Amino acid sequence: MPIINMPIDLLLRLVNAERQVLDGSQIVQTLDDMGVETEEVTVADVFACAACDNVMERTEAQGPPAHCPKCGADFRASPAGLRESGKAHVARLNMLAVRPDIFDPGGMARYMRGFLGVRTGLIEYPVSPPRITVQVDPRLGQDSSYRPAIACAVLRNMSLDHERIKLLMNLQEDLHWALGRDRKLASIGVYDLDKLDERGPAFRYRAVAPDELRFVPLGFSPSDPAANLTPREILQRHKTGQAYAHLLAKFSAFPLLTDGRGAVLSMPPIINSEATRVTMKTRQCFVDVTGMAQRTVDRALNILLSGLKEVMPGLEIEAVRIESSGAAIVTPDFRPANLSLDVPTAADTIGAPLDANTLTRLLERMGHGVSVERLAEGDRLRVLVPAWRNDVMHAIDLIEDAAIAYGYDNLVRRLVPTFTIGAPRAIEEQSIVVRSVFTGLGFHQVMTLTLTSEAAAFDEWGVPHDPRTVRIENPISSEQTICRVSLLPGLVDTLAINKQYDLPQHLFEVGDCSFLDPEAETGAREDRYVAAAMIGPHVGYADIRAVADAFFHEMGLNLEVRAADVPGFIPGRAASLHLAGEWVGTMGELHPRCLEAGGLRHAVAALEINLAAALAPQRV
Repeated sequence: MPIINMPIDLLLRLVNAERQVLDGSQIVQTLDDMGVETEEVTVADVFACAACDNVMERTEAQGPPAHCPKCGADFRASPAGLRESGKAHVARLNMLAVRPDIFDPGGMARYMRGFLGVRTGLIEYPVSPPRITVQVDPRLGQDSSYRPAIACAVLRNMSLDHERIKLLMNLQEDLHWALGRDRKLASIGVYDLDKLDERGPAFRYRAVAPDELRFVPLGFSPSDPAANLTPREILQRHKTGQAYAHLLAKFSAFPLLTDGRGAVLSMPPIINSEATRVTMKTRQCFVDVTGMAQRTVDRALNILLSGLKEVMPGLEIEAVRIESSGAAIVTPDFRPANLSLDVPTAADTIGAPLDANTLTRLLERMGHGVSVERLAEGDRLRVLVPAWRNDVMHAIDLIEDAAIAYGYDNLVRRLVPTFTIGAPRAIEEQSIVVRSVFTGLGFHQVMTLTLTSEAAAFDEWGVPHDPRTVRIENPISSEQTICRVSLLPGLVDTLAINKQYDLPQHLFEVGDCSFLDPEAETGAREDRYVAAAMIGPHVGYADIRAVADAFFHEMGLNLEVRAADVPGFIPGRAASLHLAGEWVGTMGELHPRCLEAGGLRHAVAALEINLAAALAPQRV
């Protein structure tokens, strides 16, 4: 879960704007009642990036930042690029990623005012009719440059200072993480509109060739001729371009946002242009959110705009017309979603005597609009869900909101009507014994990641891809695209990380591997495996064979070893392991190509055993 620095003084000003309802001594308890966990209340040092004016808050334990997350400036290489900008009294909040609408002081103050009963019900933000149109290139819907969704808005009558710019940039980066999956699903751009031609032809969101044009990216000096880069050069030379190049790596054309005269606003999702940088002199902004799905970009835009409106009440939000493939939409769309909630079901689920009127008041405190339908079978609520609530998609989410407003501490504690007696799973108890055996054999236990990539799991080992591999639909990175089907690659990676230490090294791991299984309830199953690896100048097949014999002897099993050609192992120095004629594992010396992939210079002998098969009840 992300840790968010919440400025306490500003939060109190916003919450108490209408009347005094909260003081600093009540902050932590109120947040706890609202379901928000407070890590600590502290004083943070504030730093600013000299290249892009990005503002960063760091506690004493964290120390100064090493680089700028916005423009990529390296402060270790250029210490003068980091400016100290004072201190801030903050509450460090351990936030749920599903509630990005309260990551900023504006959203949190709105939530807190409703929870405390200051301003309840659905809040409406006025939006002016559009004056700017954005035309979307249909090529952005193709695989060669796929990033088709866009939502935009114009902000007028802005009043920016050091604190508000900091809030804007922090919220932008937090939304990149929470909703955008580190910019993959959504990325946000904010630009000084006075530096653009809003009265000319329509803005364009289009696909361009990697070397089609040049512009100066954020953080680079416009006076430096070498700073005028092509999109391809930005991915190669700019720190932020290098960090997010993987998002565009498979594309032959890159997304680009320009005004009607061709001035570049940004290259989503990588970097804005230096020419459109927002400063304290900025009085009106153009905002865009681009991404893979319209719902995601709409929610991100709504959260950003509503949070800014709470901090700057005089802010005017103006819509933008988006034209794409003959169709047109207008954003932002603050229309609430409609859900229905059965009152008896809600009361029974929460375990409290709630009627329609009480439930209405609870949901209004959580920011929803509510009306009651009186039906013969029981009362039902019609609930209007705010457009910035990304987490409310089902009636059970409304029940959770009502439970928070009711207060979990107010629920009457009762024993559950049905009792069961828990017991450890057999495989867990067996795994404890397996760990003890390998520890007794002189091996050190490690734990590696369950997520890996096809390159690491198969290609580097020279083994065919397993058709039973479980693939991640929306992986967070290119290194975590599948669930592992073997523990050995992780062990070899661990040996590679520790190759500077003395040899020999003996490591083992007990863990789960995942496989597609149409007969399983979820379509996949997990099998418990154990793997062990030995590295050293005199390690060979005989060593790992001795380990296998000792392990099966300690487990009371009769091992049968058969010569076999095993992918990833040296031919003639590998074998398959069997119990009662059934395969349960493999062992041998790893092939040199596997060692080269990890930069290992000594022989490695390894084994891997399917414990689920080897320790089946009929065998032990």
